Amino acid sequence: FIHKAAKSDKSVLILGETGTGKDLTAKKVHELSDRRNKPFVVINCTDIPEELFEAELFGYVRGSFTGAVKDKLGLLEVAKDGTIFFDEIGDLPLFLQAKILRIIEKRELRRIGETTIRKIYARFIFATNKNLQEEMKAGGFRKDLYYRINVIKFYMPPLKERKEDIPLLVDHILRKEIKRGEPKRVIYREAMKKLVAYDFPGNIRELENIVERACILSEGNTITAKDIKLDYDKICYKKTTKITPEQLRKILENCRWNKTRAANRMGKSRRQFYRLLEKHKMSDCIKRNYRL
Repeated sequence: FIHKAAKSDKSVLILGETGTGKDLTAKKVHELSDRRNKPFVVINCTDIPEELFEAELFGYVRGSFTGAVKDKLGLLEVAKDGTIFFDEIGDLPLFLQAKILRIIEKRELRRIGETTIRKIYARFIFATNKNLQEEMKAGGFRKDLYYRINVIKFYMPPLKERKEDIPLLVDHILRKEIKRGEPKRVIYREAMKKLVAYDFPGNIRELENIVERACILSEGNTITAKDIKLDYDKICYKKTTKITPEQLRKILENCRWNKTRAANRMGKSRRQFYRLLEKHKMSDCIKRNYRL
């Protein structure tokens, strides 16, 4: 998909949960395109205050409003004939959606405070974590804008649905750490197994955080299973999941050795949990360690 999208100049819409790597996909489309040596401008629709959005987008001339002490290029002009990535387009209010629609249709802009019309030659990529069809039904997203941006659509599945990508992503993260001046590190098989067993509700962003933290905690240039610190509150334990004694102990420690809390955290009934305790011979261990 990415290679096909890169060859086209049509608008791209990337859908997916927060942290699934929509921004990385947008950047990859740009890097594989004929515009790779041109600017890649990111416009995060949630970061720019509504009252400043037009000024940031279109730019302005000196004296056009209070505080405009000199001319400023807008992000649309900064992009030139590169790529403009509108991140979280689904969060824009309707009146600003109308502005984006006009930009796409007319491919022109006018700086605030002047009458000169300037052409836009950049390519557009959009991303959102929202269901835009549901937003349209609720009146929160314009249908005409949706059909303009939804020319080439790509869905980024959550990390738990593409666990085969985890080793490649870990390698990519470790390479980035090297570029930041960190030593080259090797991740042990057991550490990788621990990562693959986790469901990553925070997706790639959470994986990156965990691996970076492991680099800090690791001794020497190897990352072991003990260096991988997961949030056990968020682990998705399925009935088929095999729990090791080490994992069970960690969960119990986090629950202050409270059996009910631990069972709930693992998504198991009390009977299932008691069987697990007996299997790993940990019932007596709970009696010794339990505290309110």
